Amino acid sequence: MQKPLKKFSIFAATLLPFECDYLMGIHQFQDAENIRLLKIVAHNSRHPGQAKPYPLRIDKRKYSYLKKWITEKLDAVNVDIFYEWLSIMDQRIMTNALVPEDEKRIINTIRQYQKPGFYFIRLYELVQNYQNFLLIRMRQQYFALASAFLEENKPQYERSRDINLRLHQATPDIVRQYAGYDTEAALWEIWLREVFYNEEIDGLNRYLALVRLVFLYYHNKDYHHLIELFENLEQRFVKGELYSPRILANYYANRLLVHSRHNELELAETYGYLSIRFHSNDYLYYLVNLCAVLLRRGKYTGALQLLNRSFPELKKTNSAYNRVGFIAYYIQALWRNGRAAEAVTYAHTTLQTNRTEILQNRWHLFFSSYFLALLATQKYRDILSLTHRYKLLNKDKKARQRAGYIPCIVWMHQLASYKQRAISREKLYETLCETAIPCLNDHHKFFILSELCHDLKAHDMDVFDQLHQELFKSPQEK
Repeated sequence: MQKPLKKFSIFAATLLPFECDYLMGIHQFQDAENIRLLKIVAHNSRHPGQAKPYPLRIDKRKYSYLKKWITEKLDAVNVDIFYEWLSIMDQRIMTNALVPEDEKRIINTIRQYQKPGFYFIRLYELVQNYQNFLLIRMRQQYFALASAFLEENKPQYERSRDINLRLHQATPDIVRQYAGYDTEAALWEIWLREVFYNEEIDGLNRYLALVRLVFLYYHNKDYHHLIELFENLEQRFVKGELYSPRILANYYANRLLVHSRHNELELAETYGYLSIRFHSNDYLYYLVNLCAVLLRRGKYTGALQLLNRSFPELKKTNSAYNRVGFIAYYIQALWRNGRAAEAVTYAHTTLQTNRTEILQNRWHLFFSSYFLALLATQKYRDILSLTHRYKLLNKDKKARQRAGYIPCIVWMHQLASYKQRAISREKLYETLCETAIPCLNDHHKFFILSELCHDLKAHDMDVFDQLHQELFKSPQEK
């Protein structure tokens, strides 16, 4: 491939489907080759596994032009780029470092303002500081323009500030509900929906309302309303509204979670790969979720390769939640790829060096992964020892109140007890049934336990085959 075309191909491969949908909707190209190239870009963005080649006969200058055009059009509606500009301008105002070109753009932004944009609050406060900058310099013409903007939009600004404050007041209730506490989270739903669907409200507040609604609906397994939110958001993206690559990546990551819960793993994988196409601060979180889906789909090599390539990201993250999640799925990936002994060694070493962090963050996922590797190496006594040392059964009992609880730890502890002849086969089967039954009416839990049942058959075919026939032979209706 020729070098200029290679550069274009690399650039085009970073574009996301909704970015291409927006570009297809706004272009006014008359040149047939430009239109053809843009259509290929859009196709390849949505179907990377069925990518069409870029024509070599088309003038390379058209590729350069299209790359520049795409970049300019997306940057023009990218709310994060606008926020960065606002921050730079504010700093220059406060340090008396504005240059004429800066002021020209500020004035044009004020004159062209039509409705609350995404960062309206930040823009309003920038104009406040700019007004002070103009006042002490006796710049009456621009001062009058800034003053008129502030006066006209003062009610909207005060409303936006009030909404923003209330959004932050809603956050503790919603987060505490996720942690398993009884809260007033559901009472916020109606108001949050009013904020998100109101186009007269600034974009940031609408997006913050959306984030809280997604959190609320996902926790409550209200997938109907989740999909409704996503469909509305998609309409915004196609119009170039509420857009930045960061926001798009978050949208794709949320779609992965929803489809994974519905056991629609192929769709979940598709959205997962889209979520990591843009390298945001949440990249590691999105990647771990994608690897979880790949492991469930039996794509063990792909999951391990992704995780191996992402160790530099692991070292950089400050998130204990993401770090423990990465470690847990890395243990699973090693085990799934026939490297159970390595998985045990890695889990043991990690537990010694990150004990407090693991016990405080996603301990259930970590020990579930660790125990699977221990079972594969027939280290049943180690499972019993770890369970006793870290009081995992007590922690597990307390965790049962959480909406996402699945009895993986109990199952593997009981299996290890049976293998060590501490309990009978009848007792093992009884415990497996008792702990599984509360989960059977939950579509997601049903499939997770069914998959675990399949994995554990290797350790006692009779017990787990009987369990499968009894409880997991056909999917349960929700």
